[in-house]
Amino acid sequence: MKNLNFPNLRFKANNGDDFPKWDMKFGNEIFQNISDKNHNSDLPILAITQEYGAIPRDLIDYKISVTDKSVDSYKVVQKGDFIISLRSFQGGIEYSEYQGICSPAYIILRPIITVDRIFYKYYLKTSKYITHLNRKLEGIRDGKMISYKYFSDISLPLPSIAEQNKISSFLFLIDSRIQTQKKIIDDLIVVKNSTVKKLFEEKIKFKNVNFSIWEKKKLNEISKEHLQKNPNNLYTEVFSVSKHKGVINQIEHLGRSFSAKEITHYKLVYPGDLVYTKSPTSEFPFGIIKQNRTDRIGVVSPLYCVFQPQTFALGYLLHEYFNSAVNTFNYLNPLVQKGAKNTMNINNDTFLNGAKLLLPMNEDEQNKIYKFLSLIEYKITLEKELLAQFENQKKYLLANLFV
Repeated sequence: MKNLNFPNLRFKANNGDDFPKWDMKFGNEIFQNISDKNHNSDLPILAITQEYGAIPRDLIDYKISVTDKSVDSYKVVQKGDFIISLRSFQGGIEYSEYQGICSPAYIILRPIITVDRIFYKYYLKTSKYITHLNRKLEGIRDGKMISYKYFSDISLPLPSIAEQNKISSFLFLIDSRIQTQKKIIDDLIVVKNSTVKKLFEEKIKFKNVNFSIWEKKKLNEISKEHLQKNPNNLYTEVFSVSKHKGVINQIEHLGRSFSAKEITHYKLVYPGDLVYTKSPTSEFPFGIIKQNRTDRIGVVSPLYCVFQPQTFALGYLLHEYFNSAVNTFNYLNPLVQKGAKNTMNINNDTFLNGAKLLLPMNEDEQNKIYKFLSLIEYKITLEKELLAQFENQKKYLLANLFV
């Protein structure tokens, strides 16, 4: 039978001995409920978030305004405090890296015994603990709230302080590596986007005596629209078009298919084709333009515009150009036709006959640019895979380093 006083994975003490078994204490034996309103309202107002923990609102562009009178009733949060938020049952109890004040609707927890607070920062976010929080909830408006009394009724692990330190230090190292990995990815994306921008602004060039001067071309001069349908439902994979993922299997992207049962009237999309979807998003109010890089033939809604560039490499460059929300807006905005019901519409002919774009028309130069950018993209993919491994490792450790 499994001993509930030992986690699946354990560290050794510095002298090589095993640490003692873990004690279990009720929540109110480790944390007290703090309601300190002694402040001059000059501390930053904290937002209590699942993504950032407790963080000053101005650091995350938090827009909700409050009156001076209501701020008088706010509670003081010290660095290292924990906050029971209205959504604790979804994502655990939040930790504060900052001193500030927060709404009196929140419950502030502060240790009453010597503990490693970072140990509990991790423990109170584990799926095991969140499961405990879900067992009994008090309804509040349209959400749910964990009370201090209920928090107090849940047992918390209390290993020796030395073992707490070992666990928190190790998990902190994993977190630091994850943050470093995210920065590596962000930096590579900046390099790629900056390179694309400079290419189209003619600030950098790939040198070769045979490369010609870039030419201004309309889309209908360098591509042709695909109107081919899907006879006899020959192709069954339905694509969606995502601003971040590009052309992607609809079920993989959305979790289910939203296509009609009969898709013979859907348009075929071949590898290398570009797809213009007119569905607006916050960044792309007139739709997005992406290349099919799946190496598969699929279908899209007949409402989309599908067009084939002269070369795959040229289509790759167009995809990268239209990855920019600014470039896409500048191209599409002059083409918008306002319908009778105040709806925005750009027909396919108009879309393909828009402003001329400055493009490399030499195929060798297109391929050289494509290979260079795709190498950066491949590096980004590898780094994202490594990030996923670190994140999975952290999940495994969180599931096995605690009782």
